[in-house]
Amino acid sequence: MSIKNILAVIGDAGGSRATLQTALQVGRILNCHVDALHVRPDPVAALPLVGEAMSGAMVDEMMVVAEREAASRAKAAAAMFAELSAAAGTQATWLEDTGIEEQVVAVRACRADLIMLGRPTRENETAALMTLNAALMQSGRPVLVAPPQGSPASSFKRIAVFWNGSIEATRATTAALPFLKSAEQVTVLRVEEEEWFAPTDDLEAFLGHHGVRTVISKALPRQGRTGTALLAATTESGADMMVMGAYTRSKLRQLILGSVTGHVMQHATLPVLLCH
Repeated sequence: MSIKNILAVIGDAGGSRATLQTALQVGRILNCHVDALHVRPDPVAALPLVGEAMSGAMVDEMMVVAEREAASRAKAAAAMFAELSAAAGTQATWLEDTGIEEQVVAVRACRADLIMLGRPTRENETAALMTLNAALMQSGRPVLVAPPQGSPASSFKRIAVFWNGSIEATRATTAALPFLKSAEQVTVLRVEEEEWFAPTDDLEAFLGHHGVRTVISKALPRQGRTGTALLAATTESGADMMVMGAYTRSKLRQLILGSVTGHVMQHATLPVLLCH
């Protein structure tokens, strides 16, 4: 797989700065184009929720205020894009659309090789998770989740691959090949779960056939929380990027043991490439 264009979803200028910086850095490393997409919320979509309880004048006033705020938010985000893209020297285009963000992203993501999103935080957790799930479940494309603002920039030279033999992990590893082939070290973190288990010999051979150098394989401890062990092993390996399948556990095991993907999304401080 080659990556020729990235769709980076950009929200508020402040909260999305690290996302855009990471997207532009990846664009420069992989020599590909970056489309920065900002979705303005549609005030009309909120009318069914408030329209019956308010007078027409109040609704009109709310529409005007919402549109003004959306325009201001878009203008600030566009200014940030102009600043960062000029400094990065990466081929990039600014795009704007109006609607519900996760719906717009699900449609546009199908025409990109890689989707770039910001990691959900306390400030935007619900909306960001909905967009992330839409990109993962509806686009069929890999998603690279950028670290939160203030995290150190990644060089994408030391990469950790979370391997359990699942379809999702296989797709994520294949999608990550452009990164893996240029990495200085790839650490395969193997996990043995009741649902998924696979040795890494075939995976190491597969990576070798694709020109991936210096592959190291390590087993995660079976006891304890897998997500915690994964992040600890990733830190220990010195990785600055993680690759993993998303939501590989069954719904029942997620309910009992928790979601590894959810834990990583809450706590990761490095870029994470996901596939479902």
